[in-house]
Amino acid sequence: MKTILKTSGHAVTLAVVFTAGALLTGCSEMSAVMNDLQSMTTSNPTKQSVAQPTNKTVVSAQTTVSSKTDLVGLVGWFENSCGFDQASYTEGTKENQVQKRFNAFQESFMAKQYKPNGSYTAYVKPDYRSKLPANYREAIKNISVVEDDEGVHYYVDFNNATYRGYGLSRLELFYQPESDYVYNALYFKNDNFLKLQPIFKTTRDDVDELRGGNFNAKNRSVMCYLGL
Repeated sequence: MKTILKTSGHAVTLAVVFTAGALLTGCSEMSAVMNDLQSMTTSNPTKQSVAQPTNKTVVSAQTTVSSKTDLVGLVGWFENSCGFDQASYTEGTKENQVQKRFNAFQESFMAKQYKPNGSYTAYVKPDYRSKLPANYREAIKNISVVEDDEGVHYYVDFNNATYRGYGLSRLELFYQPESDYVYNALYFKNDNFLKLQPIFKTTRDDVDELRGGNFNAKNRSVMCYLGL
């Protein structure tokens, strides 16, 4: 499945995905964005009209919630029409700030090693962990990259991360070299993540393609197609 994107403003926001880290931000901007991310991870996520996961015992629920990091401040653009809504690329909006945090996060670990013949190998920056806020660092178990016949897959595996209270296991960032086929996907630990579906918005882009998160109950994921 491939879609078409011609919105120039949004292309700037998503340029880091298409080039897997080619978008450069100034050091001061990176520092400001990552500091903002730390404050987001230590605060409570915005309340939404969506059912919250229930735990069998009250004591267990209190203990678990306090030790987890909610990542809605980082990957909340998934529910904003996968970042294709007008607010996501309108400077100064909350949606735009979420998009900037995610772009800075990608830049902290995605990189390419070029060869003399012009080809390259994707890799994970060895110092990425030191660039993350302490609380967020603890939520990340590992970041790896796999290149196969389909393309390049970056995997961010989580320890104790949630999305609006629902357990997250992994984030995948995929791109196909020399192609416009790009997607990101969030993977959840339990089937109850489907209760989030009502708050995930959709919108149509400039060529009338419907944009928004694609829920997959079988592999417990929400996927955003970002390519052209």
